[in-house]
Amino acid sequence: MYVRNDVCCRRLRNLEIPNYSVLWCLLDTGTQQTIYACVYRSHDGDSETTKLFEYLSDSADIVLQRYPGANMVFLGDFNAHHKDWLFPFEKTDHAGREAYNFALSLDLSQLVQEATRIPDVDGHTPNCLDLVLTTDPDQFSISVSSPLGTSDHCVVRSISNHHPTVSNPGCLRRIWKFKSANWDEMRHFFASYPWHQICFSSDDPSSCERAISEVIHQAMEYFIPFSDVSLDGKTPKWYNADCASAEALKQSAFVTWAQARCQMAPDLKLKKREFNAAAKSYKKVLKKARFSRTKRIGNKLATYPSGTKAFWSLAKSVETNFCRPSLPPLLKPDGSLVFTATEKANLLASHFANNSVLDAGNSCPPNLPICDSVMSEVHIHQKEVLRVIRSLDVHKASGPDGIPAIVLRYCAPELAPILTRLYRLSLRTSRVPKSWKIANVQPVPKKVVPTH
Repeated sequence: MYVRNDVCCRRLRNLEIPNYSVLWCLLDTGTQQTIYACVYRSHDGDSETTKLFEYLSDSADIVLQRYPGANMVFLGDFNAHHKDWLFPFEKTDHAGREAYNFALSLDLSQLVQEATRIPDVDGHTPNCLDLVLTTDPDQFSISVSSPLGTSDHCVVRSISNHHPTVSNPGCLRRIWKFKSANWDEMRHFFASYPWHQICFSSDDPSSCERAISEVIHQAMEYFIPFSDVSLDGKTPKWYNADCASAEALKQSAFVTWAQARCQMAPDLKLKKREFNAAAKSYKKVLKKARFSRTKRIGNKLATYPSGTKAFWSLAKSVETNFCRPSLPPLLKPDGSLVFTATEKANLLASHFANNSVLDAGNSCPPNLPICDSVMSEVHIHQKEVLRVIRSLDVHKASGPDGIPAIVLRYCAPELAPILTRLYRLSLRTSRVPKSWKIANVQPVPKKVVPTH
């Protein structure tokens, strides 16, 4: 089961037993609790089917006692047929009767009203085997689309009307195209900008630094082309134009077959064969695309010496910079949930502080030696600032302010007087800009050392 990182989901293992393929979980959006039971009914005979639904009924009673305000959803492959209840309404078997009686006993509504399994053998009838049973049918909207991968079961999508109280926006990364930058115009912009009136109207170093950073960012957007790339990772990098085209053909064939089935068209079998062919072609295209990208990356890594910059650059690209959010929403002492990274960090810090209090007792503070020496007055010279800026490594990553070293280095003569004035203000007021106290934490993979 995959769950969004802004949704609190907890597996209820106390309801699970090894005899049946049922996974229970509690999903909490902050405003609504929903209990999901993911069910697979195997073909083990009528006796085992009856025991399965008895187990589901008993577990549902426990759920109602423990979570009286929660909605219940039973979904999965029930492998059941019922001529009055399930598509294609042709026959009723023991599993269908048990499922129907189970739904009636808990006042569950069955939301899937079309075929969910499409056999690739001519003469076999499509059936509705994948069900969604819920106590709140108005909460969900159901749609059925073509199968994924090698499965012959369709994708049943259930969209809920309940949403988390806080939703994290999609993460974007701005890619600057420095090779196409207009450096001459940027330097002219900095040289003619009224820095004193705009950025140094206050004696607060933090305010001045913030204003200077905004001006530099404004110039970057004016004179450096850029693109915003999503880091959500919803589309695999190997998914190319051929995959998209094959998926579109498969989906089109599925819709055509579904329409022909509803209209009882005479060429229904032909449409079904066309869909099966499109589905098989789609699987082959996906397999080829994945294999091609894996082979291409492997060949590149083989040519790069281990531990070099080129090696780690490619490895970070493949592993999403080794940053994979995996911390679920956390529960605060008042029972509410926290979703954002800042809230989680503050909650963990508070919890750690509460459990890490040392009892100093009546201990006296240590005696520190008195220092008689006096540091001479510090002077910040523009020439020295210019020299340091010109020696910056342009291959290093930018800091929390998002200003790349290449911009500072290429525009050093124009920016050195501004930065010198900011440094002198910070020294004179004995205050450091707040943004300079922020640090980015980046995990760095260790090199493999045989002796470690």
